[in-house]
Amino acid sequence: LEDENLVSGGITDDNGMFYIDKLSPGSYKIVIEFIGFENHVIPEVSLNRENGINQDIGKVILIQKSIEIESVKVIEDRPLYEFETDKMVYNASDDIITGSGTAEDVLKKVPMVTVNNDGEVLLRGNGNVKILVNGRPNRSGGDVDNISASITEKVEVITSPSAKYDPEGMAGIINIVLKKGNYDGFNGSLRLNGRANNDFTPEDANGITLYGNYRKDKWNFYSSFSNNNRVRNSSGYRRVTTDYMDIEGNSVPPDIVDFTYVDSTDRFSGKLNIGADYYLSDEIILNGEATYSNHYKDNGSSSTYSDGTNINTLEKDAKTNYDLDGFFQVIKSYHDNPDKEWNISFTSDHGNDFEFEQLLEDLSDDITYLDNSFDNSEIDFYYKSPLSSDSKFEIGYDGRFVNYFEDLDFDVDILEGIYKFNYNRDIHALYFEYEKKINEKFSFKP
Repeated sequence: LEDENLVSGGITDDNGMFYIDKLSPGSYKIVIEFIGFENHVIPEVSLNRENGINQDIGKVILIQKSIEIESVKVIEDRPLYEFETDKMVYNASDDIITGSGTAEDVLKKVPMVTVNNDGEVLLRGNGNVKILVNGRPNRSGGDVDNISASITEKVEVITSPSAKYDPEGMAGIINIVLKKGNYDGFNGSLRLNGRANNDFTPEDANGITLYGNYRKDKWNFYSSFSNNNRVRNSSGYRRVTTDYMDIEGNSVPPDIVDFTYVDSTDRFSGKLNIGADYYLSDEIILNGEATYSNHYKDNGSSSTYSDGTNINTLEKDAKTNYDLDGFFQVIKSYHDNPDKEWNISFTSDHGNDFEFEQLLEDLSDDITYLDNSFDNSEIDFYYKSPLSSDSKFEIGYDGRFVNYFEDLDFDVDILEGIYKFNYNRDIHALYFEYEKKINEKFSFKP
């Protein structure tokens, strides 16, 4: 430097030697700098005939310093499957194959999970599984074809659910986590899909998904809309053999029934979700959202038995079936400790479901109507914090308030009746979890 103006510079070799040419005789200030260290300044070095052009500036010791930056972005490929103490995580957004279709198609890629021809989700072959969406119960029963694959972030399969999930009598829990925008400005996607085979065309089986997110300053708005029409046809032949024994344990001739069947199902599902996040501070986020969904199906089944008997079954859901879900939560995180957090949330859910089933035989015409409605609400709170680098705990409260009403009207053979059922339940529950990691392969969580 000369008069605080940069004249020239260079880089040292491994031994600290450096060479700078085209310097005129005079006095210079040398500044030695390196990333992550304080600058070292030599106030004056004179270049003249007396001192020569070769100078020894002595031993230089640099002092390490801290660097303040606004943010750090670490980019690393996530594994497709991750295993934690009590769950397995499938990162659906990292799998290009799951980019289209519905959440049904995503679940077919998840180990231990299967989806049968009726759209029923099974975990390790057991249909008694609870399905959550963003940690909240899926109000469409076991159906997930109203959720687009394109907005599915990941799927958590919890095979040993803790008290946090109220898991009594279940094979496990599947939690579908949906995407949210992480970048300023607008981003979104539009997906169209159609399917065809020998039984139907894209006019019968199709879908549309529209997803959008806008983030600016302290606000983040997001919304999604999806419609899906699904058609399933199947046919086949079955033989059912029933073996009998008399009271003394002797075998008697078996009962053998042969029949052919044809099944056809036409399903529709639609869903609209609108939500917003407000960043009250760097550590406090307010989130609110509302979801409206509609789903119905037509199912026809025809069976022809070897004795000439014909049985036809018709199942139908009303097109007015709906579910309206409102949700609000407050999330408090801690920048100095990413594993520490508390969360309080409120959920209100209303809906109605009307369906009927008709059995047509040669000698009878049976029909059953089922109409149910519900008005549920929940309050949830949890606080989690690490105790050390390899252990953490969580404590929480669940309040669940259920109001359910059901009317059943049936006409079966010579039996007719009306059945009314009202169910009200309030639950207040506390839970505690402790997780300890022993090593890279073993951990436990009571």
